[in-house]
Amino acid sequence: MISIKFLILSLCFLTPIGWAAQPVSDTNIKLYTMNCGTYDVSDMKDLSSNGEYDGQQLQMVNPCFLIRHPKGDLLWDTGHIDSLADSENGEVSGVWHAKLKVKLIDQLAQLGIKANNIEYLSLSHVHPDHAGNANKFVESTFIVNELEHKYMFSEPALTYFGAFYSALEQAKTILFKTEYDVFGDDSVVIKSMPGHTPGSSTLLIRLNKAGNVLLSGDLYIHARGRKLATMHKYNADKRLTIDSRKSFEALAIEEKARVIIQHEKQDFEQLPRFPKFLD
Repeated sequence: MISIKFLILSLCFLTPIGWAAQPVSDTNIKLYTMNCGTYDVSDMKDLSSNGEYDGQQLQMVNPCFLIRHPKGDLLWDTGHIDSLADSENGEVSGVWHAKLKVKLIDQLAQLGIKANNIEYLSLSHVHPDHAGNANKFVESTFIVNELEHKYMFSEPALTYFGAFYSALEQAKTILFKTEYDVFGDDSVVIKSMPGHTPGSSTLLIRLNKAGNVLLSGDLYIHARGRKLATMHKYNADKRLTIDSRKSFEALAIEEKARVIIQHEKQDFEQLPRFPKFLD
């Protein structure tokens, strides 16, 4: 079992902002939200540099997202490593208690999907709670910001996190700078939002019925942090994070998008329970 002491280095947010009135096309797209683990945080002291949350507790979720498009499947983030589910009580590292009930591979199997059926893999960033099972998808085409790719295969990152994703160095890879239109029809677009890591990204999904959805990665960690604009300690570049947050909020308004802060429990619970989906 790989220790989770490095799993705590990543987080993410969610908060609804609204819905877009018009779909981008008639393409039938489905968005599945899978439960890829949880965190019980006994002391939120690491979630702000100014002490706003010291001594407070927080329950966080850690989802993975599957986007099914007529041109293929995109898996966005891979959650806690599946072997964590073999430990009944999960793992504790400092204030962080990570748990996983159902393995990602088993959830995909409920849809008749095997790892080698996934056409595209993208990670909001490289931290292990978002990349825990990435090695299982080496046959997928890996879509990644070029700065994140450089960072994740640097010697320091490989030393800390590489056991979770190192096989992706051999995967077919698409590098991008500012954004990438996954299926070429503007329905699923990866947006560069650096700061948490050098090449962190967010994901915009334009659904026909449900409207536009914007997945935050770890640009925010929880809804209150988004409201108060607090900055947690696990950020590579505070200035870049602030700039990315401005871009993210402008995009959410422009797209009339529902914002999903990925670690926010309330937002997760408002999404259809797997294997149900948004479309």
